[in-house]
Amino acid sequence: MSVDTGLLGRIELFKNLEPSEITEVAKHLKPRQFSKGEVIFKEKAPGDEMFLIEKGSVEVSLARDDVLLVLAELGRYSFFGEMALLTQRVRSATVTALSDCVLYSLKRSDLSRLVEERPALSAKVLLALSQTLCDRIAATNDNLETHFLINRAIVDNEQFRQLYIGAQQTKAPQEEKETKSAKES
Repeated sequence: MSVDTGLLGRIELFKNLEPSEITEVAKHLKPRQFSKGEVIFKEKAPGDEMFLIEKGSVEVSLARDDVLLVLAELGRYSFFGEMALLTQRVRSATVTALSDCVLYSLKRSDLSRLVEERPALSAKVLLALSQTLCDRIAATNDNLETHFLINRAIVDNEQFRQLYIGAQQTKAPQEEKETKSAKES
């Protein structure tokens, strides 16, 4: 399976690259396939590669006790796992294929080689990567602020707390019915 350089030009990470530079990056990408439901990587696992999505979609999530917190769903032209290229830290989330996926992986060692051999090209990629990370941090901050305000309202406002608790109690039996119906069919 060869790398679709036309696709790479549509990925935000490579938006600043010339076609010849995209061809150079493509030499370092490895095609990978994952089936629907397959875990691509788990939270807290070591990592040394990021992934670009050619086909399919993935879910980025955290598991806390018996709760699955979905952080994002990513589709074609998206990328994930980029922190593994920049740090030696473990994975910050689990990524699972929501459908059959065709991905390209870029290893940290290949990015390092590009930085040494093609510094101008690498600077463009790292700038786009930095911009995407900033956007993702800003979105996370917005989500944290929303959760903080909801929690503060629950703590500070008795009427809101009763409304929220009532909604949660109503929601739980409905979810159980839906799960039971799905299992029976």
